[in-house]
Amino acid sequence: MRRIATWLLVGAVAALGVAAAVDVLWGGEAVVRESGPPTTTTDATPGLTGPAGPAVARLRNAGVSGVLTYADDDCRLKAVSLPELDPARAPSFEMCRPLTDSGGLGTNDGDVVWAGLGYGVTQVVVSREALGREIARWLSSPEGVESSGYRAVQAVALGAERAVVLAESIDRPEERVLALLEDGRVIYVQPRWVVREARFLRPSPQGAYFALFDPDGVRLFDRDASPLALPAAARDPQAVAWSPDERWTALATEEAVYVFPSEAPYDPMVRVPLAVRDLDWGGAERGS
Repeated sequence: MRRIATWLLVGAVAALGVAAAVDVLWGGEAVVRESGPPTTTTDATPGLTGPAGPAVARLRNAGVSGVLTYADDDCRLKAVSLPELDPARAPSFEMCRPLTDSGGLGTNDGDVVWAGLGYGVTQVVVSREALGREIARWLSSPEGVESSGYRAVQAVALGAERAVVLAESIDRPEERVLALLEDGRVIYVQPRWVVREARFLRPSPQGAYFALFDPDGVRLFDRDASPLALPAAARDPQAVAWSPDERWTALATEEAVYVFPSEAPYDPMVRVPLAVRDLDWGGAERGS
């Protein structure tokens, strides 16, 4: 289960010295309380808020597959198989949000860094000074008013050469922007009135999309940092996951998870009566 491995990274992070040198924005919500062997399946599917039959039929007809691993309100991890919505094995530790696969990118003292060189070693991809200078250039108004400077808060890879960076104003941290990088060079900046008070980023498995989490919920973007319209049915989403091949998107609201094609038109739209706090989407279980 390729994407489920993102949940398991928390066990490995404690063993990596580089984690101490790389800042990642989790909003204090990635919490692990215990560890142990994966939980076993049970007869009942936890978190279901209604009959599963209609959703199972629509998921099966659409060819949706994989395993959804999700956190409940108490940060306990559960999992269901798709399309059957049968209980599946889930990690036994408790976690409020999954760790994001950043492609080896991180931030350190406002710099964008790559932590793939070995124990305790990072390489600066874009310095805080260069990042702030480029963001200021992009945001300069016709009157010549420039930003006072920005620092990187979180960076995630969108494929081999592209990355997106969440940056905040040095003087006013509540003012945040998105900077799109290509080969370590800033090629676009999404301004503060679009980004608002963003908290953190989450990329799709292959980098075609990414999500921006802010106090109002989840917003989706393509790899060019263009905002994507959300399906009307999935109002006020609080979590998102993509299938490993990125053909499908799952948006979680307070009452249900909505599964739909990642590319518009969003049809079919399948409402899964499952209450979750957050979720991740992995491949089919081995042996299934």
